[in-house]
Amino acid sequence: MRILFCTKRDVFGASILNWILPRLDGHQVKVLLSDKTRTEENSVQALVEEKFLERDLPLRVLFPLIDAQAATGKLATFEGCRQRYHVEIDTVTRINDPETEAMIRAWKPDIIVSARFSLIFKANIESIPPLGIFNVHPGALPGYAGLYAPLRGVLNEDKQLGCTLHRVDEGIDTGAIYSVSYLPFALERSIFGHIAQLYELGLASFLELLSDLERGKNPVLQVQDKALFRYFKLPDGAAFESLKTLGVDLVSFDVYSDFIKQFVPEVVLNRLSHALSPEALKQITQQVSITGIDQVVSAFGEQLTRSGR
Repeated sequence: MRILFCTKRDVFGASILNWILPRLDGHQVKVLLSDKTRTEENSVQALVEEKFLERDLPLRVLFPLIDAQAATGKLATFEGCRQRYHVEIDTVTRINDPETEAMIRAWKPDIIVSARFSLIFKANIESIPPLGIFNVHPGALPGYAGLYAPLRGVLNEDKQLGCTLHRVDEGIDTGAIYSVSYLPFALERSIFGHIAQLYELGLASFLELLSDLERGKNPVLQVQDKALFRYFKLPDGAAFESLKTLGVDLVSFDVYSDFIKQFVPEVVLNRLSHALSPEALKQITQQVSITGIDQVVSAFGEQLTRSGR
């Protein structure tokens, strides 16, 4: 089967590819990465710092350093995925424009799946794959549509967080549901520590869907109850203050350090271990609000380069 797999150009997008690509062996797979920064992400300090950890630090500093090595880590960078799994990976900033549409039509996918893609498919793209477009949404639909669903669940003091696999229609997160899976919330892991696992739940459901489709079995989908549908935009500063009141961290630096080190080749891990320690990562992230992302990225890049020699 020809599968167009769409995810985001950030550290979780790389994690997602590492999980799904070896499980799609035997299929023809092409990957599209979205590259999008919302204006609001630069206006709330917590979002600025999260963007730094999810995009700026790995994509501008760590991944280029890793790609220059002969060895790879347990988890591959995007370039590492390209080489390890022999898959074509392209980055797009628009998905519905004529050029991208022509490229997708020429590739002729049987199905499109998105997980953390950030770009919204319109009717011109929805009409291309005969088996449709399916989206992995890290929230239990219909109650947690939109952005930052895990955070919204935590603010509602949910004991478990959901992930939904649903068909894409003309709305945003409004399509019929294939499955909703749940993950217990563990306070010590912070919100960050649940994201990769939530996507893995949805991706596991996608593999089940794919198996059904290969056997010629039509998937059973459940139409969402519109009365229960609730859409969330990006959280504001007040949402993060409420999170602090609950005693929940957006990012645990212990968890982040363990996560990011999985991308580092073992031959250089010891030399980078101090720079990628929880204490060092926390300190460098706090500098973002003082000196700005560009200066922090430059300084941290020099530090990692020196450490990696």
